[in-house]
Amino acid sequence: MPSSDAEMFEETLRAFRKRRIEPEWEKLNAPDSERYRALWQGLHDLGATAFSLPEDSGGVTLDTPSRFAILRELGAASPALAFGLVSHVSALALLGEASARRLPEPFDTEAAGARFALAGSPLDPLPETGFELVSNGSLSLSGSQRVALTYPEWIAVPARESGRLRLCVVRANERAVRFAGAPSSHGLRLVPFGELTIDHLAMRPEHVFSWPASGRVANEADGLVTALLTGMADELAERAGRYALERYQGGKMIHEHDAVQQLTGPIELARRALEALALATLDRDAAGDGGASAFGVELVRRSGLDAIQTFGGYGYMEDFRVERYLRDANTLETCWIHASARQRAVARHRFAEMAR
Repeated sequence: MPSSDAEMFEETLRAFRKRRIEPEWEKLNAPDSERYRALWQGLHDLGATAFSLPEDSGGVTLDTPSRFAILRELGAASPALAFGLVSHVSALALLGEASARRLPEPFDTEAAGARFALAGSPLDPLPETGFELVSNGSLSLSGSQRVALTYPEWIAVPARESGRLRLCVVRANERAVRFAGAPSSHGLRLVPFGELTIDHLAMRPEHVFSWPASGRVANEADGLVTALLTGMADELAERAGRYALERYQGGKMIHEHDAVQQLTGPIELARRALEALALATLDRDAAGDGGASAFGVELVRRSGLDAIQTFGGYGYMEDFRVERYLRDANTLETCWIHASARQRAVARHRFAEMAR
């Protein structure tokens, strides 16, 4: 029997992976709304999509190891699905904090079952945004921004209003809301990337909130993304290690070669470091700065390259899957993490603290 909720979630998600994700793994390398929605419904049935909601709105309270276990397992099985889950729970957490944890209508009845997405990176405490909210007798939202949209029903949109940051929640099927997907050769291919455009959408005042200033949602997202990256490092370590134990070359198994040990050893250490970092970040009650995921994505990208070299020329083929995890990590870096910028921001904040 599982000794903790985290172990129970891991076992449940492993069964979900074996039954629902692995049989279709090769088909997850292209945008597919129906396949994504079917997998999402499976996650919802497991209770994995509501851990950012208050309990009176259908939420589930999970401890740090359980939240980590969900994103770690999904990161290993389908990084695109894990990507969508972080966007969803971040949008709901922002809405919950902005409304003092009591969701207003219609979110109090729809949030538990609906798909939400955040227009932009959840790692930004105060995000840059291409949307503007104008008040001229009524509220109107306009603008555009390149995003990845995980086939949501509701979109949480950061918008500027007279220099202040607002959180606007809009229905994805409004006529004024358009999303133009663009072909991509990068990772996370199950979800589309493109331009989100909102053209003079009339906003109801009860769907516009002051942006939560605590930065706690950014910290939670930082830990969840790092847990996602831990799952990816797990998979790279397992696949590279198994291959090294099976491949015979130069008169001995390749795991006996120093060169291969120098490739696989750092991957194993990366997964251990990422687990500790993710758990520590999720345990913090402070404003986030994206530093954990910025460090983590660099480790996973390096691990992906080392795994590919472990396989030799075969590493570039989809048969062994390691190249896809590298593409997924590169896409996370490009669309959400922006590691070099975050590392500079962490340094600036640290220097400011030291100078006080």
